[in-house]
Amino acid sequence: MSSQRVINQFMWGFQPHFRTSVQTATRMAFEAVGFTSKAHVILVGFQVAGEHAFPICIEPETGPYTPTDLAHVSRTVEERYLKHPEHEIWNSNPRVHELRHASLKKQIRAEVVAETLSAHAASSGISFFASMPGLVGDYEVHVVIGVNNVALDAVARLQTTLRDRMRVAPSFVHALLDEILSRAAAQLYQPDPGAGLNALGAGTPEVVRGATERLVRSALLCADFMFGQDTDLLLNSLSALPYEGRSGLGNLLIVKPDSTAANVMLRLEVPVSLRNTRAVRKLLEACGEDVGLLTGELRGSFGGSVYALGKIRDTYNPASETAFVVSILGRGAWDLLHDGRVLLSVRDGVSRLPVQTLDTEILRDVAERILPSADLDRLVVLAKAVEQNDHGAMLVISSDAAAEAKRLSPQAWSIEATDLMPSLASQLTAMDGAVLVDPQGRCHAIGVILDGHADKAGDPARGSRYNNTIRYMGSGPPACVIIVYSADGTVDIFPRLMPRVGRKQVSNAVERYLLLAAERPPNLEWVSDARDDLESLRFYLSQSQCDSINTAFAAVNEWRLQDHGMQLIEDDWVPHPDMNDSYWLD
Repeated sequence: MSSQRVINQFMWGFQPHFRTSVQTATRMAFEAVGFTSKAHVILVGFQVAGEHAFPICIEPETGPYTPTDLAHVSRTVEERYLKHPEHEIWNSNPRVHELRHASLKKQIRAEVVAETLSAHAASSGISFFASMPGLVGDYEVHVVIGVNNVALDAVARLQTTLRDRMRVAPSFVHALLDEILSRAAAQLYQPDPGAGLNALGAGTPEVVRGATERLVRSALLCADFMFGQDTDLLLNSLSALPYEGRSGLGNLLIVKPDSTAANVMLRLEVPVSLRNTRAVRKLLEACGEDVGLLTGELRGSFGGSVYALGKIRDTYNPASETAFVVSILGRGAWDLLHDGRVLLSVRDGVSRLPVQTLDTEILRDVAERILPSADLDRLVVLAKAVEQNDHGAMLVISSDAAAEAKRLSPQAWSIEATDLMPSLASQLTAMDGAVLVDPQGRCHAIGVILDGHADKAGDPARGSRYNNTIRYMGSGPPACVIIVYSADGTVDIFPRLMPRVGRKQVSNAVERYLLLAAERPPNLEWVSDARDDLESLRFYLSQSQCDSINTAFAAVNEWRLQDHGMQLIEDDWVPHPDMNDSYWLD
């Protein structure tokens, strides 16, 4: 039985401790901001001095990636460097020139490493991001983090990654990855990195705050706002500042002063610095639903200023990504948006990915499958209108709304079937009870209280709307779709159908698990993570896929018994009886 690990691809003695510490810190940061992907951390070292058996080292060396996979990196770096636009830049100071071009090569190498690992057969469904290297002993070491593509694609993001030769973080997750990688690389220059418990040199709150500043600075940079340091802290202060006892509500429109994207309605003769938070807070009182404070960087001033009241024109081209909105939502609450999409939410100084409000794609998918004749566009409009409630609401879409309105009339107000205007639908949520509509969006009752029998699927931690819906759905009502908007911002769509997915997504996850399970010795951490990823797709697996997974699991278990004297006990996987072709996207 193996009782200790020998590092063959040796860079320094604490390399496994450093890697696992970075991985733990990254997963804690992901959890703190609401990002659902696991983090897969790898260290890749390139020998720059001394004589060693391995010119390229990988930690963990028992994983699916080998130095041979990266043998082409140095050659590719030289090829890309010669073609890079900044290759021709010349600095008159020899030392500055040397450092600048050495840094460029290291940045290119980080990109090539990330691309190579992302393209590896074992990385199916995973994208990698690599840090600038830190020097440890005789190796320049890159920290590399892999994240799940499905989770990453679900995050609101920009398309811009470079503006005026400066790096732009396109999403909050990218900003968080940049912050973690930057901190990890800096720690590699400390004595014995990994000997301590914190491989990032900071706790999770500080890391998240750094990512927030990176994203806000990136948005400002896209809007030609060059000096945006600590703007996130200014926004925290501004949102927390009351005016005559009232919380602030309004929008800061971040638009270049001479931009055609801005419609100036009232221009201030003397712009107000954003750092003058009391004055800006007072100006927020002038904001309306469409009108906000135009904010930008003016010549001769350091930092941003409010220069006018106005709005972003309807003709603004979102593809340019040059106009952003900071929406002040209340005391200590603000969002950063582009083109109506929330990139970042901050509440009481704590930054998170935006809480997913109504997912219209899921609503369309469920309604199409439960109510085939539904007017999906109309239902989405109504659902988004009802979402504007202040304290929670419900929208019930019933295939037999007229009959249900009559049946429930002792605890609801039946009305003549009416096509609701969105504004009226939103207004009706001020009343307790659900709005009941048919699949074409015609309203049949308001103030509806759903009935039904107690159900073990209920949740005592949730409110009455949620649990009433559970009881109602369990009582065998006519085919229906119910949207529950809770006061805490949670949105639930019933019935909860498994989403439709692509066959390739499932097959990639299976192939990745089988490939990792076949490695000898297997990297049990990677195998376990790959199996966890498969668990989320278990509903979609075929008999042959289940058989292959069970065989691979048994083989890993046999190796685990021989090497560690232990096994995992788990029932064989079998196809789900409800799975059919209707769950495939393709």
